[in-house]
Amino acid sequence: MVPHDEVRDDDRGVRPDYAISVGGAITGYVEVKKPGANLDPVSMRGHNLKQWTRQKDLPNLIYTNGTEWRLYRDSEPVGDPIHLAGGPLRTAGAELSAPAEFEQFLTDFLRWEPAPITSVIALVRAIAPLTRLLRGEVLDQLATEQRKIKAGARREDQPFHGLARDWRHLLFPTADDATFADGYAQTVTFALLLARTEGITLADTGGLHAVGTKLAGQHSLMARALQLLTDYVAADFKVTIDLLVRVIDAVQWPKVRAGRRDTYLHLYETFLDVYDPQLRQKSGSYYTPREVVEQMVRLTEEVLETRLGRTAGFADPDVVVADPAMGTGTFLHTIIEHVAARVAERDGQGAVAGAVSQLAKRLVGFELQTGPFAVAELRATDLLTDLGANLPPAGLGMYVTDTLDDPHAEQTQLGSGLELISRSRSRAARIKAKSKVTVVIGNPPYDERAQGRGGWIENGSDSEKTKKGGGYRPLDDFRAEGNGRTEYVLKNLYIYFWRWATWKVFDANANLPNGDVGVVCYITTSGYLRGAGFKGMREYLRRTTSEGWIIDVSPEGMRPDVPTRIFPGVQQPLAIAIFTRRPDCDSDVPATIHYTAIHGRRFEKYDALTKLNLDGDQWRQARTAWQAPFTPAADTDWDDFPAVNDLLPWTAPGIKPNRTWVYAPAREILSDRLLRVISESDPDRKKVLFKETSSSHLETTTKPLSGSDTEQGTAAPFSEEKPAHARAARHVRVGFRSFDRQWLIADRRLMHRPSPDLWAARRPGQIFVVEQHAEAISHGPGVVFSALIPDMHHFNNRGGRALPLLHPGGRPNIAAGLLGALSTLTGRPVTPEDVVAYLARVIHGDLRIAGRK
Repeated sequence: MVPHDEVRDDDRGVRPDYAISVGGAITGYVEVKKPGANLDPVSMRGHNLKQWTRQKDLPNLIYTNGTEWRLYRDSEPVGDPIHLAGGPLRTAGAELSAPAEFEQFLTDFLRWEPAPITSVIALVRAIAPLTRLLRGEVLDQLATEQRKIKAGARREDQPFHGLARDWRHLLFPTADDATFADGYAQTVTFALLLARTEGITLADTGGLHAVGTKLAGQHSLMARALQLLTDYVAADFKVTIDLLVRVIDAVQWPKVRAGRRDTYLHLYETFLDVYDPQLRQKSGSYYTPREVVEQMVRLTEEVLETRLGRTAGFADPDVVVADPAMGTGTFLHTIIEHVAARVAERDGQGAVAGAVSQLAKRLVGFELQTGPFAVAELRATDLLTDLGANLPPAGLGMYVTDTLDDPHAEQTQLGSGLELISRSRSRAARIKAKSKVTVVIGNPPYDERAQGRGGWIENGSDSEKTKKGGGYRPLDDFRAEGNGRTEYVLKNLYIYFWRWATWKVFDANANLPNGDVGVVCYITTSGYLRGAGFKGMREYLRRTTSEGWIIDVSPEGMRPDVPTRIFPGVQQPLAIAIFTRRPDCDSDVPATIHYTAIHGRRFEKYDALTKLNLDGDQWRQARTAWQAPFTPAADTDWDDFPAVNDLLPWTAPGIKPNRTWVYAPAREILSDRLLRVISESDPDRKKVLFKETSSSHLETTTKPLSGSDTEQGTAAPFSEEKPAHARAARHVRVGFRSFDRQWLIADRRLMHRPSPDLWAARRPGQIFVVEQHAEAISHGPGVVFSALIPDMHHFNNRGGRALPLLHPGGRPNIAAGLLGALSTLTGRPVTPEDVVAYLARVIHGDLRIAGRK
C-alpha cells in the first residue's frame, strides 16, 4: 500500500489529502480533517462544502478527523461511522483505541475494485462522476498557472496554458477555460472508452500514449487527441486519470452491447444527464428519437426520388449527405440502415456490403463536442463492420469542427504534434467550402441567446467581402427590409444552422450544373413558421426553393403537456421542415409549401408520421405571399381582412429587461432588491444577482429613458451606485401581463431591450393595443389593451408586440387615409379613439383596458 500526497499547495485545496494505491493500482482516497471537525456533509459550509461537492464523485473515499472515520462509495455512505475511543486525538495518546470493526472498515477500503460494467446505465454512473472530477482538476490547474503568471512566471512555461492555446487555435477559437476543461475531460474519457471497444486493455498497454498508438486507424483523431492531451501535462493529476483508467478497464463491451438494439444511441445522452445536465441544456443537446429520424430519412428519400429524379435515393452515387450537428450520429446511422434494408429487399443481401461501402464515402458529419463525436464514430464503425462493408480508405467523413466557422479562411499549419488534428480540420474546411452536398439533414442545436456565436454565417469573412462586396454576411439573406426591429430572433443557433444548410445546398455551388439542386430537412423549434422576425427567412425559402413541406409536431403550442411532446424534455413547439430546389426553380414564383399538423400523445404522433407521404391528402397548401407565415391559407375570406397592424402601422416590442427582479407588485420590494444588489461586495456574486446580459451589465452606460419619472443618471455605470440609490430609484407602473399591473425600476441600465420609442410614446390619451403576432393562440381575446407601457410578454407570456394609438409626438398611429375613408363611409367624423374602440368591439366585444376604467 502506498499513500500519494495529493496536495502541497493551499490554493488548490479541493483534492483529497491522500490517494492510496495497492499493488500499483489506485484504490481510493483519504481526506483528513482537523481533530474534532464535523464530518456530516449536511452541515458543511463554505470551503468544506466545496471540497465535498467535488470529492463525493470518487468511487472509494474515506473522510476522517482522526477519531471518526466514514467510508463513501459514489457519494453514498457505507455502513455507520467508526469512532475511536480514548478521548480527543490531541490528548488520547496510548489510550486511543479502535473498535473491532475498524479492521474490516480498512480492509473493505483497501480491497476495493471497480465492479464489472455490463450495461449503459452502470457505465455512465461509473465514468460521468470521474469525468466531472477530471474537468475540475483541469480548471484548478489553469487557475494555478494563471496565479503563477500574475506572480511573474512566463506564460510559455505553463504547460496547460500552452495546451489550451493550441486546442483553441486548432479547433475552438472562442472556447473559454471552462469549455476547454470540459473538452479535455470528455476527450480523455471517450478516447479511453473507444480503446476498450477495440479490446485494448488500458492498464497493461504501457501508458496512455501507447493506448493512443493502438487506437489509431479508424479512430485516429481521438487517438491523437488522447496523446496530445496526456503526454506532457497529466502528471499533476495523474492519480485522477489513473483511477479513470482503472474504472474504464472494467467495462465489458460485449455484455454492454448485448443490452439493446443500439447501445450507443443512448450512451451520450445518458452520460450528459449525469455528468452535467445544465451543459446539456446549454448546448441544446437533445437527441432525436429514432422514430422521428426514420421518418425524416424516409420522406427525404421520397423527395430525392419523386422530385429530383434520384430513383436510387440515398444510394444514388451522386447524392452526398451532411449532418452539420451530428451529435452521436443518429441521422447518418439511420441512412446507412435504410439503404442496407432497401438494397437487400431489391437486390438481395449479397449486394448490401458493396452499396453501403460506397454510401459511406458520401456521408459527412460535423460535431463540435468530442464526446458525441467519439460515440458517432464508434456507432458508424460498428454498423459498417456488422454489414460487411469496407470503411472508406481516407476514413469516415466525420469531423470535430465548428460548422459555422469561416469555410474560406486560410488553414494554419501547426507543428508535427498537432498535424493530424490540423489535417482533419483542413479536410472539414474543404468540404464546407467546396464539396457539393445534395442533402443536409439533422436536428441542429437551439439557443436563443447566441449573438456572436454564429461565426461566418453571422459575421461574414474578409474573403467573402472581397468577392461579394462590402460586408456580405449569409445571415443577411434571412432579413427583410424594414423588419430590423424584430429580427433579433435570428440570433439563434438553430437559425444559423438553417442558413448554413440552405447556403450549402442551394447557394454554395450555384455556378455548377445543377449545383443548386438538393434538399434540406430539419427538425427545429417552429418559431420561424409564424414569427414576425422571420419574414425575410420565409421569403428567402419561397424564392430559393421549389417546394416545401411543414410538419407541425407541436400544434398544442408552447409548453405542451409532456405526454404529447416528441422530445419529452423540450417545451418549445417543434416542426419538421423539408425544402427542395429543382433545376427549373423560378425565384419569381413562390415555392409551393404544404402544411400538416399531427396531434395526440407521443406515440400517436410517431404513428402519424409513418403514414405521411409527400402526395397524401393530409396536406393543406400554405399561404403564398412572400413573407406570409408557413401556415395554411384560410378556407374563408379571412386572409382578405386587414391585420391589426394594417390599421395601426407603427409597432414596437414591449419592454424586455431579461431579469424579473426589476418587477414587483410593491415599490418597497424593489427598493429592498436594489439594496441587496448594490450592497453585494463579491464581484462574481454581484454579477449573478444583477443577471448580466450582452447589452445590460454592471458597467453599462447609456442614455436615459424618456420621461421625468425615469432614472436620468444613466451616464455612470450601475456598479458605482451607493446604497442610498436603492431608496431614491425611480419606479414606473407598467403592464407586466394582461390585467397584471406591477412596478418597474425605470432605469435603462437594468433593461436588456428597453424599447425606448415605446417609452417616448407614453403620453396622455395613449392606449397600447397588444397582440400575440408570433405564436398561435387557441382561446381568449385576440388583442388586449393597456394604458400602461407593456412588457414584451404582456399578452400571454410568449412574446408579442404593442401597437400604440399615438406616436411619441402625439400624432395618431392610424394608416394614411383610413380616418377619411371611414368618415365617408359612416357619414360622420371618425376619430383615432373610435378606431381602437371598434377594434375592441369587433375582436371580443368587452372593452377592458388595464390601468383605465
